[in-house]
Amino acid sequence: MSDLVATMPGAFPLIEAVPLSRAEVERAILALSDGEKTALVKIARVYARKRNTPYDHEDLIYEAYTRIIDQRRKWPRGEPAIKFIGGVIVSIAWEWRNSVEVNQEAELDDKGAEEQSTVARIDARIILDIFADDVVAQRLVAAMIEGARGEELQNLSGLTSTEYESKRRKIRRRLERLGAI
Repeated sequence: MSDLVATMPGAFPLIEAVPLSRAEVERAILALSDGEKTALVKIARVYARKRNTPYDHEDLIYEAYTRIIDQRRKWPRGEPAIKFIGGVIVSIAWEWRNSVEVNQEAELDDKGAEEQSTVARIDARIILDIFADDVVAQRLVAAMIEGARGEELQNLSGLTSTEYESKRRKIRRRLERLGAI
């Protein structure tokens, strides 16, 4: 950094992010609380399904830990465990999905794609039927299946923030019981 920048009012010195050492990474992983482990399992479950790979959530978590411990993924000092490990899990899920898609594209024909589409419609119908007793939840789930997220969902629901969060928890709990999350 030049002396000019360092002496400018309001200039922040550049701090080089020093990653955790292997020993520090191992200690941090071993020190994860039960709540943090549960959060990571939930993240992995979502992305194992969402990214449509033949791997399950345990594979994602194991691979994330492996890459972090052997320093292929550097853990920046001060980065929260859930944020960093969760990000590694998501990254791996995307990587695996892309490699599977390349292989599947070579193997899939039109008939196979049509069968997958039919199965997806049946799965969506089963999920929507779980919310037959709650029209608002059913509408939100249908919008989620179509790709709506965040603020768009809340606006669609017509609920207050508190009511919307309550409805999201209800949806998540039912899907967890189904095993969809």
